[in-house]
Amino acid sequence: MADLSLVEWAGKQAAWVQDSLRRISTTAGFMVSEEDRKAILDRIEYAAGGIGDEPACDALTAEHLSQCSETGPRAVLASIGPLQNIDRLAKDQRLRFAPTGVTLIFGENGSGKSGYARIAKRLCRSLSIDELKGDVFKVKPDGPLQVKLRFQIGDDPVTELDWVPTTPPPPALKQISVFDSKNARLYVDQQNRIAYLPVEIAVLEHHGQLCGAFGTEFSTHQAAIEKRLKTPLPAGYTPGGKMQAFLARLDSKSQTIPTKTEIENLAGLSSGEIDELKALERKLLQDPVAQAATRRRASQVMARLLEVLTSFENGFSDAALAALGKLIDEAHTTASAAGLAATAQFANEPMAGAGGEAWRLLYQAARDFAVLSGGPADKIADQIGDTCPLCQESLGETAAARMARFNAFVQSEAAKKADAAREALDTAKAALEGLVVPPTEVVANSLTGYAGIDATRAAAVIQIEAALTAYVARRKAMIDRTTDPALEVPPLPASLRTIVAADIEKLDVEAAQLEATATHAAALDADRNRIAELKDRSKLHDDLATVLQRAEELRDLAAIKACQTQVQTRAISLQISTLRRKLVTENLQSRIQAEITRFDLDHIPFRVSDSSEQGQSKFAVGLHGVDKIANNQILSEGEQRALALACFLAEIADEGATYGLVVDDPVSSLDQRRIRLVAQRLVQEAVKGRQVVVFTHNLVFFNEMVSEAARVGDGAPLIKIFVRKTEADGFGVVEEDTEPWLAKSVNARINDLRARAKVLATGTDFTGDDYRRSAKDFYSDLRETWERCVEEIVLNKTVQRLERAAF
Repeated sequence: MADLSLVEWAGKQAAWVQDSLRRISTTAGFMVSEEDRKAILDRIEYAAGGIGDEPACDALTAEHLSQCSETGPRAVLASIGPLQNIDRLAKDQRLRFAPTGVTLIFGENGSGKSGYARIAKRLCRSLSIDELKGDVFKVKPDGPLQVKLRFQIGDDPVTELDWVPTTPPPPALKQISVFDSKNARLYVDQQNRIAYLPVEIAVLEHHGQLCGAFGTEFSTHQAAIEKRLKTPLPAGYTPGGKMQAFLARLDSKSQTIPTKTEIENLAGLSSGEIDELKALERKLLQDPVAQAATRRRASQVMARLLEVLTSFENGFSDAALAALGKLIDEAHTTASAAGLAATAQFANEPMAGAGGEAWRLLYQAARDFAVLSGGPADKIADQIGDTCPLCQESLGETAAARMARFNAFVQSEAAKKADAAREALDTAKAALEGLVVPPTEVVANSLTGYAGIDATRAAAVIQIEAALTAYVARRKAMIDRTTDPALEVPPLPASLRTIVAADIEKLDVEAAQLEATATHAAALDADRNRIAELKDRSKLHDDLATVLQRAEELRDLAAIKACQTQVQTRAISLQISTLRRKLVTENLQSRIQAEITRFDLDHIPFRVSDSSEQGQSKFAVGLHGVDKIANNQILSEGEQRALALACFLAEIADEGATYGLVVDDPVSSLDQRRIRLVAQRLVQEAVKGRQVVVFTHNLVFFNEMVSEAARVGDGAPLIKIFVRKTEADGFGVVEEDTEPWLAKSVNARINDLRARAKVLATGTDFTGDDYRRSAKDFYSDLRETWERCVEEIVLNKTVQRLERAAF
């Protein structure tokens, strides 16, 4: 089949699919509301069963896709700061960013530069997330963490926000992408979600995820119905009669499930039919066939009763009670052991009770929820950047480490034993709860015909009722003992199985003897059949609620199976693969290859691969060799960093052309030639109109960025910011429109030295340690300035350190 666009493919699907795609394409972020979700579900159910009025379905059109393909207004980060209790950064500082062009931020190691970079990383889109901390050298924090943000969306006025890192950042800032050393490692070592998908794939992915969620709900509902269907229907109808054949249609394999009207029309007798039945019974009072039929009916009911009594005697037996006691003891013992282990292991966690019963229930619920969203089945995701199933935020370093400890504890021997013991006890409790004792009045009604045969059998019914009452009390006590081990359990009633089994045989013998003595005239047989029919209908009236419920559940099951067929995702996956191959993989591969060429990595053969995983499109870049081998086992650190940056730049090329990017120390382990290539690429992005924020401590790279921006001219305006540590203010002091000392020109240094000389001259204590240190620093900087004079004036910048060659 030829490759189809999404609109063409949708046109060949059911009307509800087209309507779903249309709704998804016209919502913000492709996330449908609960109202839309309910509307889609209604249309699935109609498509599956065709019941009720047909709901309107609007088809997906190219116009819908063109409207949602328009990029949103550009978001720019205007400033970060002042800060409150973030790392050890000075509180009164503000780091401002140019809305276009390059904001070049230099800071030496230990200056506080990385603290600002981590804040930007939390605010913007990043493969990994760093958790923001307070001053880790203080036992008690000074207060809550807070960041004053200023950002602008499109032409709107600048928004100012006091952001608390425990809350989500402004969604619009996710337009801005971040590259740093951690993200570089993820690009090289892992498969990564394709963040910027063409609209057609994004819409179809969300539709597939919606179908998957519906499928899970349908499966859960189906399993619950099938469990209830295992309960047998009431017995006691005429063997081989019309009613028995009618009720046989109440089966999941039946093609003709009786309707509610059919069942109700058969159930019960009119007053005339009641009189007719009484007259026929009087007429045939001594009729052997009628008496045999009564015994046959009674035999069926007693056979069912025997099955029930057997299950009760086994399930509530003294042996079962003893086994339950062992499970209770084992659960308490292992829970105590796991509790002690948790107390020791989680003593330093921020909240008490980690590892306890309430915590374990919360952990299990979170893990089950994560599984529905495509997470691993044996643990909660615990890697930096993974999404927490509870708060829906990406895990920072501390949170990921804590989650890893939780996973390790749950998988420890003590926890596994406690889990196994608790699960065994829960299974035993569920088995007890599944042994439902029928109400005595229901059983008595079913045994009315049996009790009317003779006085002995009437007395037996009284014994049966008493036994059932005792089973009710024993069942409740055994269930309650699982939470209260000291509770007394009433004794087991005397067994009735032998008596019931013997009477079943006796009833069958009596029925056979009576049938053998019967006379079969046409008129008698007609009366007998009429009596059987009327009695069956009377019994159906007594069983009506149960039979109607069974029919309704069978119809629900058939509808759910039909809905399951509607939401199958195979066709969706195939179309996503087709679209991804057509719209993404080839383009992404060509863009990555182009970036690889720019960074002079053509000598290494790379291959881009794509895949679908839990409804998400992912890509990976690996070595194209004979055998599959990890990139980090072959590539140098510099090659890995260049490859990661190539992937990053290739990926963001598919987003809004002017969306911003933040780059933190992108040239680690790169040689000077590739450092220059990186500077050129980042300036090229700035020329497109992007906001480009660069953090670095590499002076060579700093100078390359300055030189490249100067070469390009007005197309890439550049502002320089120096972040440093001072004795007075501490870390993260921001100085705008300046540069580090080593990068300053002679004239700038002379002005600085003159200002410092005046301060030294005004001093009074020329023998103290403070003056000595200041004078020593002044002398060192003065000496470096003389060396700089040689470069700038004597050699006329022909030879310069840390600068690109002039030829």
